[in-house]
Amino acid sequence: MKRRFLAPTPARRPSVRRASAVLVGVALAAVTAGCELNSPLQTQVSYQPADGVNTNVGDLALRDLSLVGDGTGPVVVNGSAYNYGKQDVTVQISVQADPTAATPPTGSELQLKPSEQVTFADKGLQLSQVNAKPGRLVPLKIVSSTGGTAVVQVPVLPATDYYSTVTPAPTGS
Repeated sequence: MKRRFLAPTPARRPSVRRASAVLVGVALAAVTAGCELNSPLQTQVSYQPADGVNTNVGDLALRDLSLVGDGTGPVVVNGSAYNYGKQDVTVQISVQADPTAATPPTGSELQLKPSEQVTFADKGLQLSQVNAKPGRLVPLKIVSSTGGTAVVQVPVLPATDYYSTVTPAPTGS
């Protein structure tokens, strides 16, 4: 029996269309990979998912701190506080005094036991003589009996939408 050797078949050349599609795909992958290189991942960027501001004063954590009012009368202090400490804390909240003001603004005071959380609006905390319209920032002075003092810029929000129930208590006339 004789063996026959078959001639090797020539290798197929890729078509121009296939080669073009592969090159376009590689170029597109390279270009889009560069976009990610210069953009940070959004899950790694911290932010405050609230209308108000957050701050800590010693063992006291204040969250979503804002003022609700229309700029013509008293405003309600909105937000919450949590005492992380092991002792009672007295918190005083007032507007940072303007040295040119004729009368200093009043403040509010609240006491928290260890591991206690309170919502300011539920406690009826109000500040008088805040003449800032909604949308403005007001400097609030926060004094903790155990942790010092902080001044934070807090937004004034209108009593609309989900803040419609956060209104100052009626004044006795």
